[in-house]
Amino acid sequence: MNRNFILIDHSIEDSTGHYLEYAKRVLRAAKSLGFKTVLGVNSCADEVICPGADVIDKAFSRSFWENQAISRLTLVANYLRKSSKIIGNPDFARIYSEELQSFFVRVGAKAGDVVFVPTLGGVELIGIALYSATKNAISLDWHLLFRRDLPTPDGIFISKARINYFRTIKSFSEFNERFAKGQVAFYTDTEELTERYNRAISMAFTTLPIPIDEALSIKNINNGAPLIVCYLGDAREEKGIHLLPKLIAAIRSHGFTEADVQFRVQTNLPLTATSARAVRAKNILTKLQGKGLQVLDGPFRSDTYHQLISSSDVILIPYCPKSYQARSSGIFTEALAAGVPTVYPRGTWMAKTKTLCGSVEYENVSGMHTALLNILCNYPKHEEKSIAFSTQWRQQHSAHSLVTQILKDSQKL
Repeated sequence: MNRNFILIDHSIEDSTGHYLEYAKRVLRAAKSLGFKTVLGVNSCADEVICPGADVIDKAFSRSFWENQAISRLTLVANYLRKSSKIIGNPDFARIYSEELQSFFVRVGAKAGDVVFVPTLGGVELIGIALYSATKNAISLDWHLLFRRDLPTPDGIFISKARINYFRTIKSFSEFNERFAKGQVAFYTDTEELTERYNRAISMAFTTLPIPIDEALSIKNINNGAPLIVCYLGDAREEKGIHLLPKLIAAIRSHGFTEADVQFRVQTNLPLTATSARAVRAKNILTKLQGKGLQVLDGPFRSDTYHQLISSSDVILIPYCPKSYQARSSGIFTEALAAGVPTVYPRGTWMAKTKTLCGSVEYENVSGMHTALLNILCNYPKHEEKSIAFSTQWRQQHSAHSLVTQILKDSQKL
């Protein structure tokens, strides 16, 4: 096959973390189909190990989070003016465009190559449009995946949701006006999110599978060992890290000792968007360490991450329902693939999967305690259902299915 499969993720900065894990799975699948595979990452990356990539190029100077950063005051001012500057700093879009141009020259990109961008926002979207309008632009098949929520405007006030909604709409409007050369397909990774984007934006969106790593093993049946309840992911408030100290205390108050239940919690703070409640929760959990609680510092390499998932007996997904109404969760997806029961909030994408997977949903904080107690008190039943469901779930979500769908869509462009 003469075509390149190029994956660009400027938020990959080292050999650990979700962004790289996602890229590894997709590129491995693309390589198995005969593509020459190329990975574009952040220029500050020290060492990026990705066996599925034939070429790794450190092309991009700014991460997704750095490109999206804009002060609340500036957002409000640009919203009131209905200015395109609400998308982000125009210089960042120009820089991204110029870096794309240099990157494609270095990796030998050619017309008809598949370019998959699984992490992007408005700045990157405009940068792609700017690149497509340059004199030396290559006619590429772009496949753009949007995994961030599209908030529904609420009320008549200048709320965060209303501003972010306008910001997103403005980004696509500007892209539509500027995109000049090549073909483009748009995606999300949940049906709910696809419906939201299709309702708000004139371009057509479709849903991609979530690429589960085939190396992730099914959990072993627990034969009487202490049950391990695990929280994985950055210590973010939107992911419910602040709820864990009271949850652990509640489980202990119901008579579950260290010999019955042990907790394992990842507590590394994110590089951006750190909240006071998340910091406080991390400090409390660190002090409790050793009392039936293991504190973990991530992110992790693939083998360590897989072991943490498949050696858990319950995985907590105490996420903010408002933030995850339509957004996917990679950890939830992988827990189900490993046959591990989960506890997750009602009114989220996790609940809308409507699976008979042994997991339990909850409505509020006290309900979360009850849901976990339900699983702990009836663990063999929940474990059996979860393991049985994992085969079906793995067939639905795979990197091969994702790449195959991209190729089918590429033929239609």
